[in-house]
Amino acid sequence: MIKVEVVRKNQLIQEITISGHADSGPKGYDLVCAAVSSIATGALNALDQIASKDVQLELTESPDAMIKIKVLQNKDDLQLLLNMLLIQLKTVQESQQKYIHIKEV
Repeated sequence: MIKVEVVRKNQLIQEITISGHADSGPKGYDLVCAAVSSIATGALNALDQIASKDVQLELTESPDAMIKIKVLQNKDDLQLLLNMLLIQLKTVQESQQKYIHIKEV
């Protein structure tokens, strides 16, 4: 299962961690994993280009895949990108609850 943990402070996203594997299909055919990977990669690329000084990005690959985004300095455009990432992940979760779980703390 893919696990997403969102840490908020005063309603602002401070940290997002995405970890695990969906295991919704055979390797190379896992559409849930492909969707989450595409969403996360797009967000990481946008954050790196638009807000690289305002976030700390961490990426760990196989076997225990993990992406961590930590806010260093809050700005409106950064929160917009993070909320867009979260909305996209929630959209996947709506139809794939067996394979992705989002927890906000």
